[in-house]
Amino acid sequence: MITYDQKSWKINNERIFILSAAIHYFRLPKAEWSDVLDKAKAGGCNTIETYISWNFHEMNEGEWDFSGDKDLAHFFELCADKGLYVIARPGPYICAEWDFGGFPWWLSTKKGIQYRSNEPIFLQYVDKYFDQVIPIIDDFQLTKNGTVIMVQVENEFQAFGKPDKQYMESLRDGMMARGIDVPFVTCYGAVDGAVEFRNFWSHAKHAANILDERFANQPKGVMEFWIGWFEHWGGNKADQKTPEQLERECYQLLRNGFTAINYYMYFGGTNFDHWGGRTGGEQIFSTTSYDYDVAIDEYLQPTRKYEVLKRFHSFTKWLEPVFTNAEQTGMDLKLPSDIKSQRVVSPHGEVIFIENDRQERVQSQALLDGEIVPFTIEANAILPIVLHVNVGNSFTIKKLTGQTTGFESNQAVIYHEEGQRSFLKLQLNRKAEIHCPMPNRFEIGEDGMVVFYLFHGSLPQTVQLSFEDGTSYSIQVVSRKSLEKSVPHLEKCSANYPLHWEAADEKLCFLSGNVKEADKPLDFSSFGQFSGYLGYESEFYAEETKDTTIVFSRIEDPVMVFCNGQYVGKLSMIGAAAIEVPVKKGKNILTCLVQNMGRYNYSQAIGEPKGMSEAPALNGKYLSIREGWLVEGCGVRHHLSNIPKIEGRIGFLRSFMNQGYDRAILVGEGVSRVQVNGRSVKMLMESQTAWSRGSAVYGVADISVALKQGENVLDLDVQNISSIGRFDLYLFKEGEQISNWKTKSFAQLEEEKEWTVVDPQTISPRWYKSSFDWKPENGPIVKVRLDGMNKGCFWVNGQCLGRYWNIGPQEEYKIPASLLTKQNEIVIFDEEGLNPEHVVIQSYIPLVKSEKKEFVTN
Repeated sequence: MITYDQKSWKINNERIFILSAAIHYFRLPKAEWSDVLDKAKAGGCNTIETYISWNFHEMNEGEWDFSGDKDLAHFFELCADKGLYVIARPGPYICAEWDFGGFPWWLSTKKGIQYRSNEPIFLQYVDKYFDQVIPIIDDFQLTKNGTVIMVQVENEFQAFGKPDKQYMESLRDGMMARGIDVPFVTCYGAVDGAVEFRNFWSHAKHAANILDERFANQPKGVMEFWIGWFEHWGGNKADQKTPEQLERECYQLLRNGFTAINYYMYFGGTNFDHWGGRTGGEQIFSTTSYDYDVAIDEYLQPTRKYEVLKRFHSFTKWLEPVFTNAEQTGMDLKLPSDIKSQRVVSPHGEVIFIENDRQERVQSQALLDGEIVPFTIEANAILPIVLHVNVGNSFTIKKLTGQTTGFESNQAVIYHEEGQRSFLKLQLNRKAEIHCPMPNRFEIGEDGMVVFYLFHGSLPQTVQLSFEDGTSYSIQVVSRKSLEKSVPHLEKCSANYPLHWEAADEKLCFLSGNVKEADKPLDFSSFGQFSGYLGYESEFYAEETKDTTIVFSRIEDPVMVFCNGQYVGKLSMIGAAAIEVPVKKGKNILTCLVQNMGRYNYSQAIGEPKGMSEAPALNGKYLSIREGWLVEGCGVRHHLSNIPKIEGRIGFLRSFMNQGYDRAILVGEGVSRVQVNGRSVKMLMESQTAWSRGSAVYGVADISVALKQGENVLDLDVQNISSIGRFDLYLFKEGEQISNWKTKSFAQLEEEKEWTVVDPQTISPRWYKSSFDWKPENGPIVKVRLDGMNKGCFWVNGQCLGRYWNIGPQEEYKIPASLLTKQNEIVIFDEEGLNPEHVVIQSYIPLVKSEKKEFVTN
């Protein structure tokens, strides 16, 4: 029922252009699924793509949940009911900026496990996952009772850098054995029997060339067309990809022969609870919002990108016979400098894509079929010129230089920038009376051709073709600005809900509850907890009252540090860190509080120990070693922020002095090879975090076995590296590591609390709660701003809605309307217990601008 050739996919032997919306069912409540699917279909998408998140359904080993917001079958059923095809991506690894890349946290407790490999321990758990998930996909295949047309094998496996042909084949065969008979697909992970896709935002031509060279007789598709981007705590707002750039890149896909596009994301959604992952570098922790700056925002409202794609989809659907049965043919048009062209031709017509690389609008002309045709193209834009396309039995479009949403259903829209002109030439197949209002002009040639010189002004106008049989055809001539006036916007604020707070201290007490004791702190998985907060406590003795440097030799999340009940500070450096702590003579108590900020979802370091996993040490030493580096044989010293170009294997060296320490931890980023006193770090690291280049994951290496007393020499391989953001050394004595640790869960909503009036006087973990009323008429969009708070998580009506951290870029947090009743409760846990007086909850009503005009978008 679904096949393909080199040009396109086919369903029931009919060619189809796949226009797919990435919508993750696990990033919005079930109550919102139908709405977002309806909007995707109304926007012109014919397919829905979703990952399937293993850990979302098996949070604890052997406990499977496909109910409520996890009802995967219902999501597939909705897609089928709405006539939407589905691309299912069950992994088992999905990345997706999702905790652990979709793997359950408890996998990391399995001794000897090797993720994403053909290793038997890993595969036995994958088989159990497949036993649960693949039958659901099977039921909804196009060949059965549903609309699933493709199933992806793994995800970006070749980007993982570990070729494992047997692993990919095991996954493929496991799906086949469980009934999958629709085509398999991969992205950066080719396996025999699957169609390979690419993932990218720009450089479509480069991706097309790779597919043509490496994968014969397959249609070209982009599985993740990154039309937006995710955000991470402390990073910049990710709105750098504009609607204008999106339109250009969409046309790049058409001109390079892509006939399957999956917009990643089309709707991003929210990382509710603690599901946000950790991507790439040292502290790239995903925000709670996964809005992604895409077509439908986090609150299910269409954006400008939605309108761009809606017009693009109408255009593509109209010319589907052209693009799905096309050849890419170069065309030698005489055009001004920085203006290029690419011709796509098929038996059903052709399109010439004119590309303007200039920073300004260009008005020019081209010789097409022996005729000079004028056109106008915007700066850094692509203009499709349509030629020789039949419109029913009424007329043939010989040439069109304006953009269009398509010519179907007896009406069309042609648009351009306000104040610009476009050119339309028609061959009438029947006699017609032409009504063409000013300032548009038209001419009728002796050969029956009609040429229109169209003006796209501030007001829309209609060109009417009235045929002898009483039928007519309307062509609306509008500006792009007019089309985009229908984009919804939010009323400033329809309701502001009063909040009256109560407070309760989170007592860092280890005398009761689920306390586990061990010689060193237990990471989250070893303790047996998915995410949230863990507290750590131990006693140590000091010979005198003083400030001492405590080295934390392995941490993977920010750590709040208390000594003798007093807040000392927060460790923000990850991997290893050091802090000055005031201690008193005699017994001291060191207490730490850690929030799991998300496991790696993309790197070779997946499965890192979250929280604290090694015992801190007293009287240590911290050295930043980014400056003072020498190119071997030269006398000029360099800083790692500006590394000189080094040819061949010349050493890049730096020494440090060690007096009395026997342990050393090195933390760095973007480095592929490090030697310590002539010994390779790779040899020393064993199963520790991998070093890697560029923007990839940082490295944590225990270099103690290579450490010497006195001078020690480091040698870096910095070929093709221009800078390194972090390179730190931590020294300590093994005999001064603090032992006998207690580990306990904290910040548990269900635990009983002593509520009182709000009066925060000290920095201390604290709870706040308030009730608020909600009226549906105040709008379905409900947001909370946690201004003035520090870092923590919050709940509404008992459901955790995510982490918050006031270091940006996220400032507002979604409260799903489906979660609300007339009376509601919000609870906040703040690590520093700051005053919630500036926290506000507001409702918004989506509005459409009053000057909205109805235009055809087929």
